[in-house]
Amino acid sequence: MTVQLRTQRRLSGAVAAVMLASLTVTPANTASKEPTEPSSAMKPAPGAKFGLTRALLEQLRAGGFNIFFRHALTPNYSDPDDTTLDNCGTQRNLSKEGIDQSKALGEAFRTLEIPIGTVRSSPFCRSMDTAWHAFGRVEKDRTLRLSGNEPEKDPSEGKVWRNVRNVAKIPPMPMTNAIFMAHGTVGQIFGAGYMEEGEAVIIEPDGKGGWTLIARVKAEDWKEP
Repeated sequence: MTVQLRTQRRLSGAVAAVMLASLTVTPANTASKEPTEPSSAMKPAPGAKFGLTRALLEQLRAGGFNIFFRHALTPNYSDPDDTTLDNCGTQRNLSKEGIDQSKALGEAFRTLEIPIGTVRSSPFCRSMDTAWHAFGRVEKDRTLRLSGNEPEKDPSEGKVWRNVRNVAKIPPMPMTNAIFMAHGTVGQIFGAGYMEEGEAVIIEPDGKGGWTLIARVKAEDWKEP
């Protein structure tokens, strides 16, 4: 990572918190088609990898990345019919294994000395709890509420996909990485495919309104390369 790039991140990161806090989801009034593949300004890097490499770990330690997770392990993949966001008892929640996986994730980040700034989550309890058990703090963010519907057929879901991509463009606070806890389709938003529980995609904002997919990392791969 060059000195010039680090300097750019420090300067652009100074306004990141204000920009991120101002993002809201506006209900779609007309039908729109959201592409399932990133545009030319938002694309996977040719060398995007699975797993954590030594070079990537060193970059993460310097900060400047947005890390989008799928929540940790749950008992199944189906929500009850009467699910409501303000009542965890009506939702599919983390299993004991999911709680353990979340705690292990946080411990891995501490051991690897990866600095964390913003921690935001989908309002679903399984996502909020993953972030809480891993990092000890979390802010609810409705822009991360993914339904799993196809964005090209569901205008409201297409709106969510666009908002998530807009969040990815914003550099994190200087010398930190931002954490976003969401759902399995968050990988598809960035061209990385549907993710397993506990997986993450690492996104690098360029400070010019674009982003690049750097890697996809499984929950068990957060370890010294």
